[in-house]
Amino acid sequence: MSERLLLPVRQSMAQEIARSRGREVCFVGTVDDQGVIVAARVVARGTVDQVLALPGAASRGEIVLHNHPGGDLEPSVADLTVAARLHDGGVGFGIINNDATELYIVVEVPRAPRLEPLDSLGMANLLGPRGPIAARLGTESFEDRQGQRDMAAHVADAYNDGGVVLLEAGTGIGKSFAYLIPALQWAKVNKERTIVSTNTINLQEQLVGKDLPLLRDALEDDDHTPTFALLKGWHNYLCLSRLQSAMAGQQTLFEPARQEELVGLAEWASRTADGTLGDLAIPPSGEVWDEVAAEPDLCTRVRCPHFDRCFLFRARRAAAEADVVVVNHHLLAADLAIRSAQDNWEEAAVLPPYQRLVLDEAHHLEDVAASHLGVQVSSRAVRRLLARFERSGKGLLPSMAHELMGQADLLSRASLDLMSSRLMPAIADARRFSEAVFRRLLALLETQNAPFRLDGDFANAPIWAEGLGTELDSALAQFDRIRDDIETIADRMSQAELTERRQQLLGELRGIVRRLEAIRDGLNRALRPPPGGPPTVRWIERSGAKGDQVGLAAVPLDLAPLLRELLFDRLATVTLTSATLAAGGEFDFLESRVGLSREPNPVTVREILPSPFNYPEQCLFGVPNDLADPREDEAAHEAGLVQAITELMWASDGGAFALFTSHRSLRRVAAELKHTLPPRWPILVQGERPRDQLLRRFREAGNALLLGTDSFWEGVDVPGRALRVLLLCKLPFKVPSEPLTAARLERLAEQGEDGFMGYLLPHAALKLKQGFGRLIRSRTDVGVVVLCDRRVLSKRYGPLVLSGLPRAERVIGSWAEVRTKCEDFFARHGIGASV
Repeated sequence: MSERLLLPVRQSMAQEIARSRGREVCFVGTVDDQGVIVAARVVARGTVDQVLALPGAASRGEIVLHNHPGGDLEPSVADLTVAARLHDGGVGFGIINNDATELYIVVEVPRAPRLEPLDSLGMANLLGPRGPIAARLGTESFEDRQGQRDMAAHVADAYNDGGVVLLEAGTGIGKSFAYLIPALQWAKVNKERTIVSTNTINLQEQLVGKDLPLLRDALEDDDHTPTFALLKGWHNYLCLSRLQSAMAGQQTLFEPARQEELVGLAEWASRTADGTLGDLAIPPSGEVWDEVAAEPDLCTRVRCPHFDRCFLFRARRAAAEADVVVVNHHLLAADLAIRSAQDNWEEAAVLPPYQRLVLDEAHHLEDVAASHLGVQVSSRAVRRLLARFERSGKGLLPSMAHELMGQADLLSRASLDLMSSRLMPAIADARRFSEAVFRRLLALLETQNAPFRLDGDFANAPIWAEGLGTELDSALAQFDRIRDDIETIADRMSQAELTERRQQLLGELRGIVRRLEAIRDGLNRALRPPPGGPPTVRWIERSGAKGDQVGLAAVPLDLAPLLRELLFDRLATVTLTSATLAAGGEFDFLESRVGLSREPNPVTVREILPSPFNYPEQCLFGVPNDLADPREDEAAHEAGLVQAITELMWASDGGAFALFTSHRSLRRVAAELKHTLPPRWPILVQGERPRDQLLRRFREAGNALLLGTDSFWEGVDVPGRALRVLLLCKLPFKVPSEPLTAARLERLAEQGEDGFMGYLLPHAALKLKQGFGRLIRSRTDVGVVVLCDRRVLSKRYGPLVLSGLPRAERVIGSWAEVRTKCEDFFARHGIGASV
């Protein structure tokens, strides 16, 4: 059957086998419509079962080939087992001789079956009162939600017909069940996975810890049990090989306190279920985790002695076989970046290959994509990276020196001499010059509004002549010296027998060098980009808890064409959903930002599914018209906030969120409230404790006041009486001078569009709707929302903003009138101070 192999393919395969001295080599081949293998690539060297250990090594429609060194093409028992497993995944299997002149096809490539459509009405009925979900939940817990069933039908139609669907699902719809049931049923009948991407950890935990297990139990039958997996980024997983290496060299890697932390991690590694950061009760220090976390460029894959137990590859194998894979938007964007760079759209990258995608919390897509399709560098990251070489006599280089000192050969002595005479000074100089760069940029930020945008004129700014150019060139030159010296040491050591420990150390050192190369690229792209290329937005900003660190960024200005090309034009089905997709009842804003407005428009459904909650009965919405305009008199507006919060706390006996748009304003108001409110009401302030601790304390107290900014406007779920007052301090407009926002506004102006109406206002309307949604989280919740920004009444855009909010009972008037209505509402629902 050698005619099934093109001559160039036979020749290249034979050459690869010859390079392996006739030992086993595994290939993955591409098959044309006539069954001829027209291309082949090496995926493993060794026995064919190694291919099964590599998630996504072969995609549906391809064929795995391996040679029998003895020339006998009769399949072994192991071959037949592998062939059966591959066939189940839509992959063929064949055996060749060492010259690739003979081919025996064990199983043909399964031809793509005709996709079986979903019954849209049937999907909706699965969520109905007579469906399996109702039976599983029981009559007390089950709620029949028409909007949920409608959404499931829309998602099912999208799987059948393809395209992009936009589904805004009001709070309480139960959108996760509405998209998970079609995804699981599609996988059952068509063997195609769905990637579900979320923005927040809370939603990920809800999907994997609650929703998917319930649906698995409700939908399983004799033929199929639904499967799912959670996949995180590499750095979230413990690497057993790196842990073993760090334990062996801990005396030279870490100070005593960090050695104790490492020992604790080793003990945890023996009992953890998934080996991820999220499974640790107390997060480790960055210094220790950096030495033991999984890293793609350090991983030896199937050659690693810990491969079978590897937490990361166990998760990737589960993902490769799962019906639904849950990830976050950052991992999805990282996958897109890798696929784009490698032009890989068929095989596994960061994620297994997929054609069906659900984007929950989809309104974050543009901002998350910006961070991954651009570059970011921070002074903290550079310091930590250089510290991995050496810090206070500990680190990778002292560990390497310790290894070399035990050798008496000339090459080891020469390497030790190179380390002391060249490499260590280069690292010291790299620290000195990079610190000088960041100090100079920090000094620039002292004289400018931070973040500071780097426009075209920055290339001629005085800071370059004052020393930035020399310092940057010197830092990058030291990066080059470090790279060259490490490669010299590696070349010398490769001439002698390398122990496993030395191989690990060399891999770690080369990994740092690769990261230094990425930092070099980031610094150049942010500070002095090459001419040409797509428009980019560059800026520097303060970072770190104390604002004493520097961050640099360069991101593409226009992400819409990138997202259209990398995502929407390549997938069969994309479902975008969130509680906030439509601004003013229209999806135009979202479509324009993520590349869906360009013709031909792939959107097939645009639907707003209203919340099932009875907002007129459950919620009062008040807008005082006599508070100071926050733009005209900030101090008077903040005094009004203090009064409103204080009087609402007395009226409701606490249980209040106050959401701000500025940390500075939050701190000033918090300081006033700590003097005016009695201690019976705990005051919880963002920044004084971690977010999760604040929320836990708020829920437990039942009468607390929590003051928060951006991260509390969404992704926060406090059902019940613990939260009964929500005060929105200002309309959440983006800051127009923020670099990325300013550049986007300029681009809109160049296109003849109104940046305020076309960008700032829709964004604020969506964010306001997100904030409003923090209050009513169940059919039994009640409470009041007060918006302390009269611009929504006095400006022409006010009706557009208000039209997108839930239809709660409304009161507009003086603060005294709004407060009285709130007191009446509390009395009607049995809420009020007991003093």
